[in-house]
Amino acid sequence: YIREFETMLDRIKREGVYEGIEYQHKGPAHLSIGQESAAVGMAYHLTAQDFIFGSHRSHGEILAKSLSAIAKLDDQALLTVMESYLGGEALRVVEGFARGNAGSNGKTSDVKSLAIEYVLYGALAEIFGKLTGFNKGLGGSMHAFFPPFGVMPNNAIVGGSGDISVGGALYKRINRQPGIVIANIGDASMGCGPVWEGMMVAAMDQYRKLWPEDVGGAPPILYNFMN
Repeated sequence: YIREFETMLDRIKREGVYEGIEYQHKGPAHLSIGQESAAVGMAYHLTAQDFIFGSHRSHGEILAKSLSAIAKLDDQALLTVMESYLGGEALRVVEGFARGNAGSNGKTSDVKSLAIEYVLYGALAEIFGKLTGFNKGLGGSMHAFFPPFGVMPNNAIVGGSGDISVGGALYKRINRQPGIVIANIGDASMGCGPVWEGMMVAAMDQYRKLWPEDVGGAPPILYNFMN
């Protein structure tokens, strides 16, 4: 899914056509081709309660995290998410072209198949700046997010998620929320001060020595540096 999604974006950006469908996309499309295994490995064991924050190349992480959430949520939970998020606008579009195709692989429930189509459409519509995108087209390629599946905003600033993610992890620790937070950032962000500041804040001794024992311990954060 990730490789084909990114290949489609690449061809539309360079050639203005994909599989006979013409489209002119004027906005950015920073690809993550070649990093699929890093995205899938990162997301495979995560649930919707875990948060990920990304960089300007996070299409693959958005899809991987969403597909992982779909695999773990039951049909009713998925329907509730799709029907309630932004008034169900994206779902109504997807139902128009997915009807009859859902569940055709014989292994996935109709609802889960519909949810996969929903994620692919919602992410692509957002990248293309459409009103029916996950963020009404206001986030675009570099700032897309989908909170119901734990996909928090990606960030166009190099290393920008390196410190924002620490805030997300502290939120979970202080409010006793389940799950972990992952900062998906590129290797170049190792040259950015805020990333090191974030790691130092996440590793401070005060969580064990000064905080009450019932909320103590380091924030539940993992840094995933992409080469």
